[in-house]
Amino acid sequence: MFNHTAAIGADIGRHSLKIAVVKIGGEIVAAKLHPLRQKQSKDYLISKLIVAINEIRQEVASKDLNPICVGTAAKGFIDHKNGIILGPDKGIKDWINVPLAKIINQETGLPSYVGNDANLMTIAEHQFGAAKGYSNVIFIALRTGIGGGIIIDGKLYRGVNDAGGEVGQMIINFNDELSDKGIRGSFEYFASASAVVRRYYEEVSAVDDHKKLSCKEIFELSYNNISAAMKVVHENSKLIGVGLANLISIFAPEIIVLGGGMSDAHENYFEMIKKSAFENSLLNCRSEVKIVRAHLGSSGSLLGSAYYGMTRLAGKNI
Repeated sequence: MFNHTAAIGADIGRHSLKIAVVKIGGEIVAAKLHPLRQKQSKDYLISKLIVAINEIRQEVASKDLNPICVGTAAKGFIDHKNGIILGPDKGIKDWINVPLAKIINQETGLPSYVGNDANLMTIAEHQFGAAKGYSNVIFIALRTGIGGGIIIDGKLYRGVNDAGGEVGQMIINFNDELSDKGIRGSFEYFASASAVVRRYYEEVSAVDDHKKLSCKEIFELSYNNISAAMKVVHENSKLIGVGLANLISIFAPEIIVLGGGMSDAHENYFEMIKKSAFENSLLNCRSEVKIVRAHLGSSGSLLGSAYYGMTRLAGKNI
């Protein structure tokens, strides 16, 4: 592939659709964000995606760029080989068993590939970001939920039915109640951004749905020495560390990369996570591991999806 080869990368989020044109070396030459309405359907999302693809193709045509394919990042379980979104529907009408790659190809004429968003963020950090040069990598997306991806010997681990890497569903307290995914005591239930909000309101014993603080706002309160927020953030750091410790003792990775909005928190929070992870994992397993912040931020899914598309088009597995 030539240095000027480019692809379209798209990321279907909960509240917005991001799209970019990316060169093979990781340079983003054009990018745009399209807000999504609150209530969504399959037809609505596909229509928005096709319009966004066509618009950005026209934009980069003036730069003498003609993208060779489309890679799309989506949430949930994906049949990567065939580009089918299996589900769950994430509250989107008819968003189950959607042959999205085929639809995009038919509508745009471009070869199209679809992958799980956390997996594609993992690929991006491995190819262009914090994990570049490492062969055994774990990526964790700390956000409303907890997603992730695992790279073993330089290749993304998918498992049976492309279902591997669901690190957020590891169980860290079997005695607790079921999560919204039906898992008892999951890492995601205890340590995600949603968990921070839930725990904060348990601490202050008050909830006003019209003014409920976000996870980011609770972190800001902790920086200002508000006791309830400080307690919840410290507790969260220990729980995230426990989840990482499990992964360290099982996989003994070279590097763990933390992404998602929570990874932007202050350095003290990051150091508390590392302390908990190292205290709760086996010495031989943790002796070489590094725990670092992701480098690519919100661009990770776009870089990963575009690179994934180009790699698949070249006939390579990833």
